[in-house]
Amino acid sequence: MLAVFESRPQIFLAWRVLRYVQEDNHHYLIVSAALRDGSRLEIRDHSFSDGTRKYAYQWMESDGRLRRRWDQTNHWPDVATFPHHVHVPDQPTPLPSTVTNLEDLMLFLEDWFAE
Repeated sequence: MLAVFESRPQIFLAWRVLRYVQEDNHHYLIVSAALRDGSRLEIRDHSFSDGTRKYAYQWMESDGRLRRRWDQTNHWPDVATFPHHVHVPDQPTPLPSTVTNLEDLMLFLEDWFAE
């Protein structure tokens, strides 16, 4: 798991696992990371033994303002990628999102920091 961060020094300055639980096919992960541009990333990923998942990846400016938040709460049925969506600043409703796991998130961040 930590290899996700260790292999991307161009993005991550530091990270801390706040909680990790693994039992059989169930895991729960909370990570807080500092990114090289001063922003912060909070990761919550919960895989249940029945195969379902809950996740929320919140990316914030250094002052705590939202940069992006990806999750799959079922509050937005009109979003094309329901239940997956992304909250962005100054948007009253979330946008469609294909970021649904840590690998997708890392690809998004790699593209963001490559620009």
